[in-house]
Amino acid sequence: MATKVLLVLCLLAGPFAFGQSTVISFEAVLEGEALNLTTADQGAAAGTKLGIHTLRYYVTRVQLLNGGTVVYTEPDSYHLVDAAIPESQLLEIATPPELEWDDLQFTIGVDSTKTAAGVFGGDLDPTKGMYWTWRSGYINFKLEGTAAECPARGHRFQFHIGGFQAPFNTARRVVLRTDGSSFLTVRLDLDKIIHNRDLSTDYRIMSPTAEALEFADSLQRAFSIKRASR
Repeated sequence: MATKVLLVLCLLAGPFAFGQSTVISFEAVLEGEALNLTTADQGAAAGTKLGIHTLRYYVTRVQLLNGGTVVYTEPDSYHLVDAAIPESQLLEIATPPELEWDDLQFTIGVDSTKTAAGVFGGDLDPTKGMYWTWRSGYINFKLEGTAAECPARGHRFQFHIGGFQAPFNTARRVVLRTDGSSFLTVRLDLDKIIHNRDLSTDYRIMSPTAEALEFADSLQRAFSIKRASR
């Protein structure tokens, strides 16, 4: 957490201080608290405790809207958010001065056009562990952990949500109402994903399926804007 705060301060000292950038921080929470990753062994040893050891997802096609009209689209907008890498959880997008907007929208996943074009570098590099094959494409969202009720080896659950071709396109658009601030925190509530599943029977998705579509739908409802406490 301290590392992430330092990164934010560095951004504030840059172009952001002159109102030419918008900073979006992505924050995952579990059981109402900021997510702390465990290792696979730590989670299994805990037995009765739910543990998350991998959380990665693609945030793409970031757009800002004003009154329902798109006023800014980030170019080449492909970001891999990794809970294990603090700097990946901060997106700084250069925006025109005095831009007015009230909605943020983005896609969780890689669009079919980009996927069909082949593999790429940067955050889309297959070595990031988020690519299946040319036929199945990218993993849009990856969540792995342990839970006592999970009957798999080591009590491990795995949700690799991907697929870009009909009828199993799992990319999902998220639209969030904001106050137009130059610094936003987008919260991912893992409780809305995990606690609606019975991990004793539903603990593994590893290919584009109907189950993956249902999981992707739950992702849309799990994101929100973190409001400042009063």
